[in-house]
Amino acid sequence: MNRGDIVKDFETRGLHPPVELIRGDCLSLEVRDQARAAVGGTGFDVIVTDPPYGVREAFATSDDEEDDSTPPLTKLFYAMGQDRSNNTPLLKPGGRLVAFVPVRDGETLEECLPDIESR
Repeated sequence: MNRGDIVKDFETRGLHPPVELIRGDCLSLEVRDQARAAVGGTGFDVIVTDPPYGVREAFATSDDEEDDSTPPLTKLFYAMGQDRSNNTPLLKPGGRLVAFVPVRDGETLEECLPDIESR
């Protein structure tokens, strides 16, 4: 799907089109800064993401020399936590992150999610 199709899909559904569509590595500080700049330097109300995965997300590894089996979504959580610590949060207070994650029956990602006290 190209960017024009995405905007058309919003319009077809009677929704306001996105201010900007950014394609890039969300682990890159520059990409996250570009995203914040697109909305006036603030955080987002909602982020919808579908990170790239290996055969199984939990077993995805990088092509770097060292083995890095940390799942991409976990890396995003840590990057967002670092942004929050630097007072440049990617999400507004009360904002939502929606991610498409492959899991097996009985699996959860609760250990990666912030607890209620950290919101």
